[in-house]
Amino acid sequence: MARVMIECPNTGRMIYTGLNLSWTTFETYEIGESCIKCAHCGEVHEWSRSDAMLDEVGGEG
Repeated sequence: MARVMIECPNTGRMIYTGLNLSWTTFETYEIGESCIKCAHCGEVHEWSRSDAMLDEVGGEG
């Protein structure tokens, strides 16, 4: 399973969304507009599927 990540628009650092999906599931999983409090800048960011990417090895989160 890979972590679903988005990029903080203020710092450029990656944020873990709390979702873990396989590559196949990610392609078909219904992701609507969501909000997440950023661990890097403290702001709440809205995000959707077009903002998301998969991170299979870890990294910043």
